[in-house]
Amino acid sequence: MRIRRLTIENFRKFRAPVVLEGFADGLNLVCEPNETGKSTVLDALRAALFERHSAKSDRIRSFRPQGDEVAPTVDLAFDVGGGEWRLSKRFLAAPQVTLEGPDGRFSSDAAEEKLQSLLGFNRAGNRGADDESRGALGLLWVEQGLSFQLGAPAETARRSLEEALAGEVGAVTGGRRAKAVVLQVEKSLADFLTATGRATGRLKQAQETAEAARVRADEAQRELTQFEGLLERLEGKRNEQRRLVRDMEDPEIDADLKRLGEDIDRAKAAGQALRIAELALQRASGERTALETRTTTRAQMRDALAKAETAARKAAADVAAHAEATARARTAEREAAAALEIARTELRAAEDARDTARTERDAAERRRMLVAAFARLERAEALAGEIRVREARIAAERMDEAALNRLRQLEDAIGAARAAVEAGAATLQVALELGAPAILMDGAPLADGTTVRLTRPLVLAVPGVGSFTLTPPASGAPALAALEDAQLKLADFLSASGRATPAAARAAARARAIDEAELLGLRTRLKAECPADTALGIPAGLDPLRGALSGLTAPAPEAKEAPAGLADLEARTRALRTAETEAAARREALLDGLTGAQQREMALATALERAEGDRLRRAEDLASEMADLADDDLAVALDAARTSEGRALVDREAAQRAAEVLDEATLVRKRDALRKRRETLQGQLPALAGEVARLEEQAKTLGGEGPASRAAAATEEADAAEASFQRLKQEADTLALLLKVLKETQQEAARRYLEPVTRRIEPYVRRLLPNASLAFGETLRPEALSRGGREEAADLLSKGTQEQIAILTRIAFADLLIAKGKPASLVLDDALVFADDDRFDTMMEILAEAATRMQVVILSCRASAYRGVDATRLAIREGR
Repeated sequence: MRIRRLTIENFRKFRAPVVLEGFADGLNLVCEPNETGKSTVLDALRAALFERHSAKSDRIRSFRPQGDEVAPTVDLAFDVGGGEWRLSKRFLAAPQVTLEGPDGRFSSDAAEEKLQSLLGFNRAGNRGADDESRGALGLLWVEQGLSFQLGAPAETARRSLEEALAGEVGAVTGGRRAKAVVLQVEKSLADFLTATGRATGRLKQAQETAEAARVRADEAQRELTQFEGLLERLEGKRNEQRRLVRDMEDPEIDADLKRLGEDIDRAKAAGQALRIAELALQRASGERTALETRTTTRAQMRDALAKAETAARKAAADVAAHAEATARARTAEREAAAALEIARTELRAAEDARDTARTERDAAERRRMLVAAFARLERAEALAGEIRVREARIAAERMDEAALNRLRQLEDAIGAARAAVEAGAATLQVALELGAPAILMDGAPLADGTTVRLTRPLVLAVPGVGSFTLTPPASGAPALAALEDAQLKLADFLSASGRATPAAARAAARARAIDEAELLGLRTRLKAECPADTALGIPAGLDPLRGALSGLTAPAPEAKEAPAGLADLEARTRALRTAETEAAARREALLDGLTGAQQREMALATALERAEGDRLRRAEDLASEMADLADDDLAVALDAARTSEGRALVDREAAQRAAEVLDEATLVRKRDALRKRRETLQGQLPALAGEVARLEEQAKTLGGEGPASRAAAATEEADAAEASFQRLKQEADTLALLLKVLKETQQEAARRYLEPVTRRIEPYVRRLLPNASLAFGETLRPEALSRGGREEAADLLSKGTQEQIAILTRIAFADLLIAKGKPASLVLDDALVFADDDRFDTMMEILAEAATRMQVVILSCRASAYRGVDATRLAIREGR
């Protein structure tokens, strides 16, 4: 038999039609993922052939898709006996079947019977097809998960195999007379038993009579048993009543309650001990943590002290180094002070002569100073005006340093994007021959030797020829888009900064930088023009200068000459004042230097004092830290704390185990249960007394009707009917035994001729298991494997070996059937799942060889395992 095409619709997961077609004569492979429906394909194939279209069993109803009331339909095209046949079968809703082939068109039961005749299987029972009814094909079509089973072929399949064996080796049943005897025994036995071993005819009538009498006897016996059971229940209830009273008064309950109370007290004590142990553990852990922290703190304090000592030594060295400079400054200051004192003495000698002219001289001096001050104010105002102009320009200009950096980043991004565009762009190189016509690119002439990168569409125009549009490849679109995005960002930046081009933006940034530098210079000059004027009492700065001169009028320059005597006096006074001023300035300068040196000396001394103070403080802190506990004692204390913590942890775990052993909640539940049980017993006593009284009344009623007598009479009647039935059954058993002996004789003869099966399977077994042989039982079931001088039961072999032997056995059976002209093909659903790589390859070689003699169909989800297999590959696809 060879499958050619299979169509499935409304069958389990296949609601829409699916089709498998293109089956070859040899090896066919259907590799699909899990949940695709490979096993459903095999179920549909078996349903089409072996299930009756009119059946409505649970199995048939399971063909419907979940939740749909549709008609499962299967169409099958196949070859058998040299003819092509087409089968269409629909189940449940308007069930029907048609079979068309060389012998005509058949429908309904005629189609089912023709199918059975073609393929050699029996009619399915009410519950659906099974191994017995499917015959040899059912043995050769192996569903998922059953490929490793080594069971014996069913009766129908075994009969087909035995017929094939008999046809190959000659008559093995004892001849025609033996067959006639078997037929006569079967005919006689048919008066008593059906083919399935059920009673019929006189045996059935005697059996029914005996069964009816037995029913009556059983009923009488049940009444007797009921009466006896009533008495037993009555006695049981009385005993229960006595036990209930005894349990209520049981002193052990009081003892148990007392013991549970004591256990509860101990559990509470254990819980308290656990809490105390946990507190002790917390305290020990805290002490250990505190000591570890103290150890760490000491190490940190020592590091800090070392750093403080280093700083103090450096400060002392700085003070010593600066002492010499301070001494020189002090000597120079004393010399300048002496010179100043001489100048002041000379000045005081001349002051008496100058007193009368002092007012005029002072007035003239003030006018000169005011003239100079007004001149400084004029220059300062001019500088302030320039400063305001620069500040206004800087505030208005957005191109600061950050904006300039952003501009550089945007230009770098455009450069990188342009490089990417040019790197991915196609290149047009122009080489024109002499006298070639002019070529225009986007309207502009294209010179010889020009190289153009195609980053955008370009149009080449050749006069007298036409135009050519060059479009860059699509692969450059992302780079071009990145370039356009970078250019757009640059344009947005320039728009925000108010500049048209990057060069203008950079020029604006440079101009702002120049303004900022000039502003710094102008502010420096302004500060120089507005120094503090001690003579006029004007502090440093423009605003103080403005304020001091705001209420004054600028004096005109002095044109009147001083008197001759006053001039000399003024000259001498000025000379002496100048000398005194110079001496004061020198002394002031030296005093400033001395002051600076002294301040530096004080700063260094302060730093030394601070460093020394820090050193002393840290030394005192370290000494204070170590005062109560030396390092060695601290280490000992830390070890002791860790030991104490370990002991506390052990004590806590011991207390916890003790608390777990005495679970207070469990003990309380047990105590409450005992109390509840006693209360329940007290509540049950009245109801139990009433039940005893009720049963006593029922016993009086049933005992007066004589149940024992009725049961004895019914039993006697049933025994007589059973004896009659047994006589007939013995006759039937005798015939059955005779038939069994005759068939065993036939089977024994058949077993002598199992050599064809052994001969066919032996080469396969030896290829798979070198130097091994397989023995079959009388039911054609593989029973033992011999190898290495040792025999192993087939049932005890590994699952992988069992599966491989089962498949080899089916190949041998198929070869035997094909050799005798019987239909056979091999279908394996997810087989060889237990095979290792080497055995899998060997099995595929054997299957490929078998496929040269029969059609082999493999359904699997393991595409990688079958990748190298030479087979016709089929797919489950949608279709009609």
